[in-house]
Amino acid sequence: MDFVADSEDVARILFSPLFISEGILSQKAFTLEQQTNETYISVLRPAVPSFKDDIEGIKKDGNALYGYALLNVGAIRKIHIDYPEEIKLDVLPRNAGKRKSHAGIFATIGEKKVRGGSPQSVGRMLLRMHLVELAQNWIEKF
Repeated sequence: MDFVADSEDVARILFSPLFISEGILSQKAFTLEQQTNETYISVLRPAVPSFKDDIEGIKKDGNALYGYALLNVGAIRKIHIDYPEEIKLDVLPRNAGKRKSHAGIFATIGEKKVRGGSPQSVGRMLLRMHLVELAQNWIEKF
């Protein structure tokens, strides 16, 4: 699949206590990793048959696999923040080798792609807040 439809949901895999504590989702769940210079937030697509198998292969040192937060792709794409520059989001499929259901949430601030390792800003914080707000009520525990 080379397109992610607005009607689809994506799942952000949650690790405890890194991304969620006592059922409360942290902005850390939507932070791009500084060390790896990430260009997107990794998510999985439940509509793809390999979704459950793809979850099994995910591990994070020192953190327990908690569950996942569902976000609707159309709702992600509708997030537009005009402070101080326009912030836009998109969801695209990503080839991650064995993980056929892998996709990424990409963000731009102004005309610049948001990357891990870039300085933190009000815009980046607002972007994470909007994603947490979308996902907080759609958490599935393993």
